[in-house]
Amino acid sequence: MNKKRFKGTKTNQAWLVTFADLSLVILILFVLLYSYSDTNAEKFKSVTDSFQNHNNLKQDSGGEAPGEGGTTVPNEYEEQLAEMIKQEKRIEEILEYVGKYASEHGLENEMTVTPTDKGIEVVLPEVMLFPSGKADLINEAKLFLDNMAPMLSEISNMIEIEGHTDNRPISTERFPSNWDLSTARANQVVRYLIEEHGLSPERLRTVGYGEYRPIASNQTDKGRSQNRRVVLIITNEGNE
Repeated sequence: MNKKRFKGTKTNQAWLVTFADLSLVILILFVLLYSYSDTNAEKFKSVTDSFQNHNNLKQDSGGEAPGEGGTTVPNEYEEQLAEMIKQEKRIEEILEYVGKYASEHGLENEMTVTPTDKGIEVVLPEVMLFPSGKADLINEAKLFLDNMAPMLSEISNMIEIEGHTDNRPISTERFPSNWDLSTARANQVVRYLIEEHGLSPERLRTVGYGEYRPIASNQTDKGRSQNRRVVLIITNEGNE
């Protein structure tokens, strides 16, 4: 009688095996997302290595990876995780390109890459993008975006372009204020990525902040130069 009750209980709770599989998948996804948001390459590598080792063990054993209950990651989740790894590699390529470009053009102090809660922020100084007081991309800017665009097209993250100016007033027929200038510059970068490289408009958004989000003092030429910038943000948001 006791044996029959024991067997019945085991059958009724078979759902625990599926629940354990699902829990493992969710855990792996959260760890990967956490490592990506921190943009810590070493941490991400250790997680992906663990994932790949898990797959190797499964393949070597001819089926399920060793562990309690033979828990494995379903194929559909393996594909999602593999895509996340691919996305991370593309972002690493972007960061490497930006760093190399800044070094070659002596822009290490002006052209910076910073991980934030929002995503990865790439600061592009005015001098490499636009003539003073204008919103027409210079040839050097187009070459930079030509090299950046293919890498951006390989990831699914939302991309935000911010335009910023210094506090010197501007009042022209085309740009009545710094609001208009900063917005026009952000729009110009996005338009180039869409029209020349076919990036999806649904992945891109722009905003102009004018002079109201300075990162340096507007009392010096150097500070004003730092404030005149465009910020390209590879956000943590996916394009769903």
